[in-house]
Amino acid sequence: MVQRQASQGRGRGCGAGGVAAAAAGAALGLVLLMQVAWLPGGSAQAYLPATMIDAMEAAMFLNRFMDAADVTGYYDRFLEPGFEGTVFAPVDLGFEALAKRSNATWDELTSPALNATLATIVGMHVVPGPRLFPQATLRDGMALTTSAPGIKIYVRRDVPGIVHVYGVPRPEDDPLNFATVLQYQEIRGGKAVLYVVDRVLTPPAKTPAATTATAVPTFTRRSRAGSAANPQK
Repeated sequence: MVQRQASQGRGRGCGAGGVAAAAAGAALGLVLLMQVAWLPGGSAQAYLPATMIDAMEAAMFLNRFMDAADVTGYYDRFLEPGFEGTVFAPVDLGFEALAKRSNATWDELTSPALNATLATIVGMHVVPGPRLFPQATLRDGMALTTSAPGIKIYVRRDVPGIVHVYGVPRPEDDPLNFATVLQYQEIRGGKAVLYVVDRVLTPPAKTPAATTATAVPTFTRRSRAGSAANPQK
């Protein structure tokens, strides 16, 4: 069993002001870090993690996504060596920006009261089935069926070499609801791939909350010893 890293700043509210500048600076730092550590053909590609969680742990800046996966039941799926699919995992700064937009603390976002909503958000970043790799497989205009009930995400490649993923079919409908792929990591066995993205996608405004509330169970937080999450009774 892979033990979880302790998330940094659990339960803190997002600071006011300076988020845009901090996000820009941190995003640049992340890109530089990943170019060193995860360049195709480099040392990270020679090392293929056994599970999706191993890849996320190695990335070091996906703690919020792992926390969200933990409380919504996706964590154990990501632990399975036979997991098949494509995961677009937002960096921690993306979740901090989401908390700021939602005017909520991280503990509020991961509370049982918002579990169905968070499960939908996590599910939007998981595309089950054969992995979408190499990156050229992500073609402009593709509609990808996600693990979130009734929700698809959409690939846009307006700039050569850059992949955007939108939460709406037409960018003009929600211009800020998109994420940019920063880097990737293959998973051992050739069944899954992790794409690191800079933002958190959110459900389209017309998605009824009741749809996910009945489809997704509520889970308790994983213990520090890494024991499996148990459904709340």
